[in-house]
Amino acid sequence: MQKTFHHLVRGIFLKDNKVLLAQAKGFTNSFLPGGHVEFGESARDALIREIKEELGIYCTVGNFLGVVEHKWEKKGILHCEINQVFEVKCNEFHYNSNLESNESNLEFLWCDGADLEEMNLQPYPFRELMYNYLNGNKDVWWESTLNIEIDDSNRN
Repeated sequence: MQKTFHHLVRGIFLKDNKVLLAQAKGFTNSFLPGGHVEFGESARDALIREIKEELGIYCTVGNFLGVVEHKWEKKGILHCEINQVFEVKCNEFHYNSNLESNESNLEFLWCDGADLEEMNLQPYPFRELMYNYLNGNKDVWWESTLNIEIDDSNRN
């Protein structure tokens, strides 16, 4: 089976207890804005670049919130990803305006914390983590959908 790895960075924009989500046109899942970290690029720099590419705005990357590891299979390819998540602020961002994507395949929308399941937020561990975050839990996250089987015979 072919395998591929993704190092991703995601940003959380908040407005009135709503979170900004991205959605690829024609798909039913949503995700936090951000994208791939390029080789040799810091996660913070990648998030600033991705937000500029996606929304055409400059942002300030705030607190590190956590990591979500995730895996899925698509068309016979096993994908594994690491998502680093940060708070994001933007002075140019007008929260009451329509958000237009700079990328023709993406659209952005505000979602109430209670609707993250309905919006099919992926990776799915983000749903509970975002719900907790919106309800005041500021602990650093770590969640994983990876099931690692350890062979005890190889332990030292």
